[in-house]
Amino acid sequence: MDLLDLILTQVLSPPILFFALGMMASLVKSDLKIPESMSIAMLIFLLAAIGLDGGVGISKVGIGAVLAPAAAAMFLGVSIVLLGFTILTKLKFNIANAGGISGHYGAVSAATMVAGLAFLDGRGVPYEAFIPALYPMMDSPAILTAILLTRFALAKAKLGTDVKIKTRQLIKESVLGKAVLLLIASMIIGYVAGYRGAAPVKPFFDGMFKGVLCLFLLDMGIVAAARLKEWKEVGTRLLVFALVMPPIHGIAGVLFGSLTGLSAGGATMLGVLAGSASYISAPAAIRAAIPEANPSLSLTASVALTFPFNIIIGIPLYAAVAQMIIG
Repeated sequence: MDLLDLILTQVLSPPILFFALGMMASLVKSDLKIPESMSIAMLIFLLAAIGLDGGVGISKVGIGAVLAPAAAAMFLGVSIVLLGFTILTKLKFNIANAGGISGHYGAVSAATMVAGLAFLDGRGVPYEAFIPALYPMMDSPAILTAILLTRFALAKAKLGTDVKIKTRQLIKESVLGKAVLLLIASMIIGYVAGYRGAAPVKPFFDGMFKGVLCLFLLDMGIVAAARLKEWKEVGTRLLVFALVMPPIHGIAGVLFGSLTGLSAGGATMLGVLAGSASYISAPAAIRAAIPEANPSLSLTASVALTFPFNIIIGIPLYAAVAQMIIG
């Protein structure tokens, strides 16, 4: 299946159609809304299901099999932040905004990861069961790198030196945020329980997963469309960054995945993680540690531009590249 077929199949899949429905509802000013509590509950369900599968997968293959891909994930997260910070400062973004935006792009989007896994499952493409374990391996180092890099640069430029970094708060927001904590804890539970121990609860998670995903993407569509009106504040430079850099990051992720011995499906998912931009874990941590940064820039770029790009074009693109490289 070539790239065009993959994109067409992705666009016409139920989760993406629900995402499009959410965008349309917001643009025509419908009163269709997903309660915030329900949105959080769906996110909790999806992350718990993914984490449990990841933990069970690690228990099957052993921790040793995860070390090389985990190292690649950490390297990618940190490198994306450093590259993004350099490019954004060259594009005349101030230090705080360059750090904030690059932190969002080095970190990982849980919703994009979920969409990527659903894409592979829907096409019967196998991938390593421990893939969800790579999420926190990329996410937390990227956030910490962005914060430390930005605070150092601000201090050097004699800006914002009155804002002190609270180490405990920094760790809490970047490592113990609900998305990363739930995913790590669910993986530990899956690893400890193993395949047999997790078997009684698997039907609950597996049976509802795709339906909950559709509703979650419906909500994401509503949120994404609502932020499209802020594109003027984002500016042409950030618009280009939000659409050009993700495929570069994603293809780099696929290449690193192939080098670490991942299957085509696994390399695709490492590309999906690298090509995504966070709007769950990164905003809270960066808002606390880099208050000078404008959060609307990062959120508009990641939610309204990069997320739709990835679920429509990016994921099929990374899958096609992985097929060409690995077969």
